[in-house]
Amino acid sequence: MFCLSCTMPCSGSLCERCRLELRPAPEVSVGPGLIGVAGFAHEGPARRLVHALKYRAVFAAAVPLADAIAERIPGSATALVPVPRARLRAFRHGIDPAAVLADELSLRTGLPVIDAIRPRLWWRRHAGRRRDERSSVPFTPTGVLVPKDAALVDDVLTTGATARAAAAALEGLPTLVLVATCASKMKPGESPYGGAVTVQPLSGPADRSTLRARTNKAGRFNASSRRSVGQSRNREEYE
Repeated sequence: MFCLSCTMPCSGSLCERCRLELRPAPEVSVGPGLIGVAGFAHEGPARRLVHALKYRAVFAAAVPLADAIAERIPGSATALVPVPRARLRAFRHGIDPAAVLADELSLRTGLPVIDAIRPRLWWRRHAGRRRDERSSVPFTPTGVLVPKDAALVDDVLTTGATARAAAAALEGLPTLVLVATCASKMKPGESPYGGAVTVQPLSGPADRSTLRARTNKAGRFNASSRRSVGQSRNREEYE
């Protein structure tokens, strides 16, 4: 086997060196009433894992990322709502990373995945642009019922514009966005909107069992299957 981050031979998905270089990310306030929780800081091995998933359609890269996110999902979460990629980009790279991460999280927690928002065909890339140069991200609701305390799922959190647009499409119902990595430069505990940001994670097997039992009763929610579309390319950059 080879490390998914550095490609060096190893016995698992990540080599020991890359595992030791993974850094936690602070919980951040993405907007009024919306908190961002990430598995890792967007640097080093975590950044390479996200790029492998996002731009080369390496589905296995979602496994260690989802493992980290799952440990930070609050017990109050009721469902997972992936923030979809622009359809042309999903086709171009052969993957919708948020959908894959949501499916992996569902396997770990028993939470249902709900396709509640629909992206447009394309929107302007945000890579390398200042905040005031970034265009709005358009989403429309699919009309599927979204329960209270559902959480958005995305790959990377930077300025939070995409997460805020997704929450706005659902009329502000989600109050939590789960991401693989956070590229925010804020120090732990800081919030651009003021106040401390704290999310209680799952406390252990009992909480996970409760989530699974609750999910089994929620027959009206349909968990999504693993997504894969088109052919992947090797271009690695932010969107």
